[in-house]
Amino acid sequence: MSQKMHAVQVMQVNRPMVSVMQDLVERLDLPSHASYICVKPNLCEYRCKESGATSDPEVVDSMLFALRRKYPVARIRIIENDATGVSADRIFGFLGIDDVAKKHDCEVLNVANEPWVRRQVDGCLYTTIRIPKCVQDSDLFITHPKLKTHGGTKITCSLKNQFGLFKPKNKIPFHSHLDEAIVDSNLAALPQVSIVDANLCMEGNGGPIFGTPKQVGLIVGGTDIVSVDSFCARLAGFRPYFVGHIRKAAKKKLGDMAYRVVQDGDPIRYSDHKFKFNRFLYHALKIVRQRVR
Repeated sequence: MSQKMHAVQVMQVNRPMVSVMQDLVERLDLPSHASYICVKPNLCEYRCKESGATSDPEVVDSMLFALRRKYPVARIRIIENDATGVSADRIFGFLGIDDVAKKHDCEVLNVANEPWVRRQVDGCLYTTIRIPKCVQDSDLFITHPKLKTHGGTKITCSLKNQFGLFKPKNKIPFHSHLDEAIVDSNLAALPQVSIVDANLCMEGNGGPIFGTPKQVGLIVGGTDIVSVDSFCARLAGFRPYFVGHIRKAAKKKLGDMAYRVVQDGDPIRYSDHKFKFNRFLYHALKIVRQRVR
């Protein structure tokens, strides 16, 4: 455990979202200057914001307002990659993210159509990984995940969000070693900041796409994404050490599982927010998947 525990900022959504985001951005240890910012949301499926599966345009809107206020002349790009059944170009329009970006003089970018570069990593699986050149060129890379349960990894949050930047459109083959692939994707392109939408989340073994929406009413942020995910894992009812990709990310020194909570309002009681998740079903399906391989 590091001597200095990283701060995880926890904001209650008990006032307009734009006010919450402004306060969070001011509290985060962001650089005083940034000329090129990439923001990676969670646009994994053609599902509306009420499902809890995808980034909420209202939350993105408030985040961009706060970022534009702090960095008035920066180039800000909302980036997403094509997924197995999703075109990033189409989902920007489907969810209205393109209109939100225009409102704040930002851009949307499908990185599948952009240049990629190879990066050397000391990974769990790989020694080189291709990442979008725009991420390499940016001086501030922000991940903006949703907090959800995941039938294969228990939770999906900041670390898992970068898995979407694996270049191949068909990502199903990576699911046989998903925890390791998540870690390697962050070794190649580690965000400096995580801003987690834990306002409307998702619970149940059907996550991250077909779980049940769960209102939590928090926005979480930090500059150590392993610390942020460790807090979010505990919030959802999991011990961070037993979430494979969090433990392995900490072992690869991507961050620290220790953290200290900085929050407004009443202290967080983890038991009040525990997500529904059938652990017996999770372990049974894990055995089935291993035998199928």
